[in-house]
Amino acid sequence: MNIAHVLALATIWSVSDGAPTRPAAVREPAATQEAMRNPQRLRAVQLLDQRAPGVAPRVRFEWDQVRGAMEYVLAGQWTTPTSWAVRSREYRVTRRSATGWRSERVWFEVSLPVGAHSWRVIAIFGPNDAGDFEHPAQVSFELR
Repeated sequence: MNIAHVLALATIWSVSDGAPTRPAAVREPAATQEAMRNPQRLRAVQLLDQRAPGVAPRVRFEWDQVRGAMEYVLAGQWTTPTSWAVRSREYRVTRRSATGWRSERVWFEVSLPVGAHSWRVIAIFGPNDAGDFEHPAQVSFELR
């Protein structure tokens, strides 16, 4: 795929309502918590390609690699143009499931329904899902 097939979505802005709930896990010592951090920025790009009617658009999420992160939680919520019901989905992005995992950047591509989207990414360190779930990198956009 070349760069001409990619179109940036709406301007990125912060969302202040809630963060993903951290799964039940053993609390990490304070020294470990201080070392945990998240990517500073999450970007979302709609991939423009020919698709049949009724086929969901593809989106590429990109963020900076966080040193020491074993995986990432990419969690999103959205409403569709025909319903105010909030839908949600969570992906565990690992070296194996990522579309790209480089020393400086991670990207993950997925098909998503049209609607108003809000997504967060959290870096996960070691066992027990240790991560800073209270300060995720966030992006919101309208997917058409």
